[in-house]
Amino acid sequence: MMKRTLLSIAALCILLLAQAQNPEKAKLITGPVVGAVTKTSAKVWIAYRGDGLNMVSLQDTVTDEIHYPTGFKKTNDSKGNFSLVMDFTDLKPGHTYKPKYAFSLLSPRPRCIITTPEDVAVKDVEFLVGSCALLNTDWSRFMFPGFSVNIFNVMKRERSDFMFWLGDNVYYFSKHYNSYDGMFNRNLKIRNEFLSLTDFLAKQPNYAIWDDHDYGWNDADKTFPLKDTALKVFKSFWPNPYDEQDSTKGNLFTFRYYDAEFFMTDDRWYRDPEGDSTGAFLGMEQVKWLQEKLKNSDATFKFVCVGSQVLNECYYGESYAKYPVERRALLDYIAENNIPGVIFLTGDKHYTELSKRDWKGYPMYDFTSSPLTSPVVPVKHIKGYQNVCLLPETGYYKKNYGKISLSGPADNRVCKMEIYGKSGKKRWEYKININDIKKK
Repeated sequence: MMKRTLLSIAALCILLLAQAQNPEKAKLITGPVVGAVTKTSAKVWIAYRGDGLNMVSLQDTVTDEIHYPTGFKKTNDSKGNFSLVMDFTDLKPGHTYKPKYAFSLLSPRPRCIITTPEDVAVKDVEFLVGSCALLNTDWSRFMFPGFSVNIFNVMKRERSDFMFWLGDNVYYFSKHYNSYDGMFNRNLKIRNEFLSLTDFLAKQPNYAIWDDHDYGWNDADKTFPLKDTALKVFKSFWPNPYDEQDSTKGNLFTFRYYDAEFFMTDDRWYRDPEGDSTGAFLGMEQVKWLQEKLKNSDATFKFVCVGSQVLNECYYGESYAKYPVERRALLDYIAENNIPGVIFLTGDKHYTELSKRDWKGYPMYDFTSSPLTSPVVPVKHIKGYQNVCLLPETGYYKKNYGKISLSGPADNRVCKMEIYGKSGKKRWEYKININDIKKK
């Protein structure tokens, strides 16, 4: 009996040793997602199972040179699923790269091509914008509202340098926002189960801010108890160009693309509960950060991305108008310093509008694009709703996405804004000359 026991123990030890020496080979779950891309660098996200870092390399399609990741940020859930953001550096401007995989593939990967910007100051640019992408992963997806995901197939056919996700990119419900694993797995399931979305995320670089539904509960503000957890998960799934040296808290960052600069803000981390006109929306720490960034920017166009509408005075839903003291401080600063080329890009509302208003002699624009897949809010049935800043013929109250194009010579650039329905049909366009976005 003793001999048999010793033999069993020895066999178990040999098995464990063999497993330790031959860990499970990493297997890709979903991805890649292309994140921030500069003239010389790129970020790529994947999710995988298995031991060790899940390696991806980029091959230069011109020189065939292979680039391996120079940095990693890895997180995981309790089930052994890993989310990995890889940094690639020393790339060449104006070159195109394709990923090569060094692990098992559980399913065919989407076509992924990464092209770095050229080494020039000004160039024509096209990018997409959108918000509010509610996708269900349980049986209810066949009833409400999962069948609208075809919009991502339509968007994939658009020519675009990158995509802006303006908040509510994933919808948390109570079973998700009450724990780290809940948030992690909600994001993972969405990316793994909707192939049209996966293909779109691999097509071009993606930049994302959040709003309440990919932060916490509905209308969540700074009192949400798992805000640090939400930020960790969001940064794990969106390979944004965060500045690790910046001490300003929250989900915010900036980046430059030719002569346009983008200021991505966090409208949840500092937000006070509604009801106090002196309360914080972006928070004074973030407002000062934004003011300084805007003033020091020499970009032709300066796009400020915010989860909620900025210029609309109507109190329906959430808006910056409910925090008038802070909003006035920000808009006064832009107008009084005559910072040229500022345009707000916003989401959240479940309808689309282009707002314009004169603020102390400065013509300000707010381009709201919503929703991608979420139910539409029938504004005409909202008692008393009126956006006095709405430009004629720019209200669109069906599922849609936006497109922005920058073109023309350096001293006469034009910003064209367009809205497309979910089938890809253009609904309206509006052009703004850079010389008209400043005080006269």
